[in-house]
Amino acid sequence: METLEKTHTKTIRRCEFSKCDTMIATVSFDATTCIWDKGGQASATDAEWDLVVTLEGHESEIKDVAWSPDGELLATCGRDKSIWIWLKEIDDQFECLDVLQGHTQDVKSLRWVPKTRALVSASYDNTIKIWNECNDEWLCTQTLDTAYQGHESTVWNLACNQEGSKLLSCDDTGMILLWSIETCDSSVELKLVSRNKVPSDFSIYSIDWASSGLIAIGSADNSISLLQLERSEGGAAGEEADKRGNEILKLVKEVKQAHAGDVNCVRFNPKDPNLLASAGDDELVKLWRINDILS
Repeated sequence: METLEKTHTKTIRRCEFSKCDTMIATVSFDATTCIWDKGGQASATDAEWDLVVTLEGHESEIKDVAWSPDGELLATCGRDKSIWIWLKEIDDQFECLDVLQGHTQDVKSLRWVPKTRALVSASYDNTIKIWNECNDEWLCTQTLDTAYQGHESTVWNLACNQEGSKLLSCDDTGMILLWSIETCDSSVELKLVSRNKVPSDFSIYSIDWASSGLIAIGSADNSISLLQLERSEGGAAGEEADKRGNEILKLVKEVKQAHAGDVNCVRFNPKDPNLLASAGDDELVKLWRINDILS
């Protein structure tokens, strides 16, 4: 194994593998994004990772990074309230295509919608924004706030299902909202499906959706919870309600005191949905077998 070091000068907030597994992007409170490449080596585990470029532009702490589904684009967001869209070029250099402004506070989380070039962002300003691409520019086409039955507190994290048909968002009050992802006139938009209070009132800092359909959340009460979608018995009548109005989240299992502090991140292995990684304020990263948690 290898340690990637001597680049960032402050806390590293996020790291993300590219979709083709050949690059890693890391973002830091030092306002930089570092791109690492394994140099054409077949195995990501045994490869020697080299720093190929450091991206600068953000004015302050970078909070999240996300590769697009096709691996050609990289999005970063931060405390300066902006979102930067970067294009990967042939020589492993990156060009800034667009800087998105619209949020009024820190941008906490980013997710590309699978099979599209639409981007979803979440913020300390309590809103979710949808950005649709048009000629290498990203326009904010939808802002989800309390007027849309959205969040009433900081939106910490986002997660899409593998099919790109649903999105989950979690907030500072322990609320999880389920949204349907719909395409209208070639643009992506979100519609609220359900509001879920599972399992407590503590802040939910991280959420992830496995290819198996299982959902994991990490909370401020030091716990990790596993959830799944199910149909409620009392859904409203009518085709529209049946389509997107009666799916709710059900608690499957809660691991109390999973960490000795806030659980800041949970992520399923994309190739092995039985493997979950978590990171906490206790300075530990833990690996969990889902089968062991459920047994």
